[in-house]
Amino acid sequence: MNKSNKALLLVSGAVLLASSVWFTGTAAAAVLKVRWGLSEVEASALTIAVQAGFITGTFLYALLNVADIFRTRTVFFVSALGGAVFNAGFALLSHGLAGAAVFRFLTGITLAGVYPVGMKIVAQWFREKLGWRLGIMVGALTFGTATPHLLLAVGAGFDWRLLALASSALALAGGAVVKFGLADGPFLGVAPPFDPRVAVRVFRHRPFRLQAFGYFGHMWELYAFWTLLASFLAAGFGGGPERPPVSIPAVVFGVIAAGVAGCVLGGWVSRRVGEKAVALVSLGASFIFCALSPLLFRLPAGTLIPLLLVWGFFVVSDSPQFSALAARTCPPEYTGTALTIQNGIGFAVTVVSIPFIAWVSKRVGWKWAFSFLAIGPLLGAWAMSRLKAD
Repeated sequence: MNKSNKALLLVSGAVLLASSVWFTGTAAAAVLKVRWGLSEVEASALTIAVQAGFITGTFLYALLNVADIFRTRTVFFVSALGGAVFNAGFALLSHGLAGAAVFRFLTGITLAGVYPVGMKIVAQWFREKLGWRLGIMVGALTFGTATPHLLLAVGAGFDWRLLALASSALALAGGAVVKFGLADGPFLGVAPPFDPRVAVRVFRHRPFRLQAFGYFGHMWELYAFWTLLASFLAAGFGGGPERPPVSIPAVVFGVIAAGVAGCVLGGWVSRRVGEKAVALVSLGASFIFCALSPLLFRLPAGTLIPLLLVWGFFVVSDSPQFSALAARTCPPEYTGTALTIQNGIGFAVTVVSIPFIAWVSKRVGWKWAFSFLAIGPLLGAWAMSRLKAD
């Protein structure tokens, strides 16, 4: 195995390990609802807090050019270390929702130095076919996103504090892999001067702006679909006290995990047809599934689940392609800042789309709720169609 491919595997594994602290609140929510007497809305704050922290962190990292003016591997390590510490605080010092939310928010801030910075590290090792390489890294992160649902599917008989502490240990290990087990990539440039205007200036470049708008449309759908799929399924399977015909957490895990194959295979195909083509096909497929979701609502499980697996494949298969396009269309010396600000705005979109779809479900029912996600991939595809091919 050559050095570049070895570096890709190390970075992908490190991102998966370091981002494990992202999901501890979600995994613990079912237990904490009982122990702390939390409502469904209060329990969701454990997830919202880390998302809000990530958004805040991305804007701070971007405005300060952290990922560009400091050594990238050091930024990753310090961020992973901070995430491990704050997540351990969540495990050891939280005795109620208020304290837990603070630690989850601080953990989210540090994750801004893990996921976007990990993408920049990959870009330092590869100049061509970047979408294929990023597909592997984003696939690893997607699998991590699915793991809380796997825990719920097999049974939540775990000590949530030990689970959180184990995640902190994994995060520390991931940071150490990048800092001490990985060399700088051959395309590491000279550190640019500090420029707080870069976070805004990158959007003046039309190709970057168009692919970014495509990414924002993609994000409108992605996390709302992942987050609310269990509620959609519960309503579709009857919504009453009767036992659903299948394990809903197991289905959600399978649908999100199908995105791992989407990221990897989408990246592999992009080597032949380019990142733009893969993104457009993925957005088109997502639009079709969103628009037809009312027809899926009452399908029997044997028909519905295979269709949801296909949806799960396409819903995230364009994500690494947008990162590759962002790295290619931004000023090369500020790649880290561009990736970070794009991620930050994208996740800010999810903070709007998730509660909006939940609100829509109360007004028109779950049968129609996911159809309102279609606006994201539709507008995203429109922006991408205006982006000139390489």
